[in-house]
Amino acid sequence: MQLAPAKASSHDVFTQFSNGGGWPSQGLSFFVGLIGSVFSMFGGDSAVHMAEETRNAEVVVPWCMLLATLLNGAIGWGMVIAILFVTVDITAALESPTGSLGFPIIQITYSAIGSKVGTSVLIAILLAMTAAGAIAAMATSSRLIWALARDRGLPGWRLVTKLQPKTAVPTLAIIVTSVVAGLIGLINTGSSTAFNAVISLSVSSLYASYIITESLLLWRRCNGAIRPRQPSFDSVEPKQLVWGPFHLPGVFGIAVNVFAVAFGLIIFFFSFWPVATPVTPATMNYSIVMTGAVVTFAVLYYVIYARKVYTGPIVEVTPCSSTPDDIAPEEKIKLETAL
Repeated sequence: MQLAPAKASSHDVFTQFSNGGGWPSQGLSFFVGLIGSVFSMFGGDSAVHMAEETRNAEVVVPWCMLLATLLNGAIGWGMVIAILFVTVDITAALESPTGSLGFPIIQITYSAIGSKVGTSVLIAILLAMTAAGAIAAMATSSRLIWALARDRGLPGWRLVTKLQPKTAVPTLAIIVTSVVAGLIGLINTGSSTAFNAVISLSVSSLYASYIITESLLLWRRCNGAIRPRQPSFDSVEPKQLVWGPFHLPGVFGIAVNVFAVAFGLIIFFFSFWPVATPVTPATMNYSIVMTGAVVTFAVLYYVIYARKVYTGPIVEVTPCSSTPDDIAPEEKIKLETAL
């Protein structure tokens, strides 16, 4: 940032707001613009979906989520501030050859350092980070598919639940995730509008799942349905909720849950809005159509077939006399495969 030939002033960076969507008020433009930034918040729960493959998961997983949010949030905030300072003319960046392709960051970087080699190196770092994120997304998505298949809530669950005998890795779930992601990517070669219509489902569906989870947790908190942690699980009923070793008790936990639900509702509502006005078929946000289609399919699948086999999440209980380390890996595989 210090080497940039021209920089925006602190006043412009922290006080200037742009209503590029043509909305009637700056406040409405702010909320619509939130949808573009919430993508960076995806994946904070990824560690949860790897919990069954993690030792001491009740402690390790929450710390992973917290530290990932703090570290990535701090680094991301610094990157955003740096980019804003070196972005002198946002219109020129958007109208540049790379900007017209949807990658104005390339032109912004080139304008800041004035070197094609340096720009290529910095963009290569971003691509490497994206690839690493894609691997993490693949891992967590495949575990989600496997878990839902194990609970018999997914079409073809008998096949997807199979594990590799030696590694206990859900290989078929990974293959399904890879194939579906590849097919969705191919849509962009034919129509970017159709591709955007499909991926627009990600914001609404993910935040819908967050809202449902946080709302149920808030309800359970308020009515005292979650019991304190006990030194022994002998007296705990199979469906009884018990606090783990990592949680925020009392009014502070309730406040966090209330904020999470309120924020999720705002994002979910504005995830169906187009990015700008006037709205054309090319700029229309088809998320409401895709979300409705998925919900309709899920309801029909449950009514027609899934209700006969799906009875809710399967809970794997380890006997109190044994710890996960005491169980041989091959016995774990047999247990999971049988379920």
